[in-house]
Amino acid sequence: MKTTGTSTNPGDAFTSVFLQRLQAEFERRRQVNARYSLRAFAMHLGVDHSTLSQILRGRRALTARTIERLGARLGLDRDTVAAAVADEARRSPNIAAQTGEVRRLAADTANLLADWYHWAILELVRLRDFVPDSRWIAQVLGITVDEVNVAVARLLHLGLLEMSAPDRWTDRCGDSASNFEDFSRAAVQRLSEQVRALSLAAARDVPPSLREQSTTTIAVRTERIPAALGCIARFRAELLTLLESDAERDDVYQLEIGFFPVTRIQSNKETDDGPSSDEVADSGEES
Repeated sequence: MKTTGTSTNPGDAFTSVFLQRLQAEFERRRQVNARYSLRAFAMHLGVDHSTLSQILRGRRALTARTIERLGARLGLDRDTVAAAVADEARRSPNIAAQTGEVRRLAADTANLLADWYHWAILELVRLRDFVPDSRWIAQVLGITVDEVNVAVARLLHLGLLEMSAPDRWTDRCGDSASNFEDFSRAAVQRLSEQVRALSLAAARDVPPSLREQSTTTIAVRTERIPAALGCIARFRAELLTLLESDAERDDVYQLEIGFFPVTRIQSNKETDDGPSSDEVADSGEES
């Protein structure tokens, strides 16, 4: 099962100790106060919010002077700051370039695989009655043979699919997870529209005994949202464990879970208190 949820940022392997500490402190403050913005954190540290946005996202190098200044603002002792400066100095001067390249590759891959049938093909390979033929795949997925051939070529190129023989295809992707943060906005929109179309088609064509589709609108207390998201994550993990425990599988399903506000109440609150962290991050990207 290929899921869309949280994933490790490829750039984390290049993240310095001090940057991790900075990111952790910002996250700690947001957990205490969900409305705490990046602008407020920047004001506390005495730096421009766009500069801080770039630092936190690994887009701006940390100099010794910056570490010393921010470390003092964070209340770190001299030894800790000195160790952070030394750690940064030991890092390769090419780290920033490597981080940017990894992120670009991740984004390219995410955009490339934004069409739902790439993941469906990888899941089809696991079926007991899988037929390694483009025409068969096109027929069962309801897409064109050309789309199948292009998708298979992409999967092979990326190393996600292996053909050890014409009749032996292997999914090398594993039970991967893709984070929407890795996708461009256009790719997210395209994938969402495709999945919605699949859902509508299933509601029309698939017997109720083979599907479950429902929607609920409910008034909530926003401080309970983190707990609700935890419940959804546990449910998804339990469901995948249940369904993937079978060695032989005979069909491919799409799991879609949506839980989001239908009002702009919280967005308006953040606007009243200053821009949200995402808005600040966007402005930092453009500066």
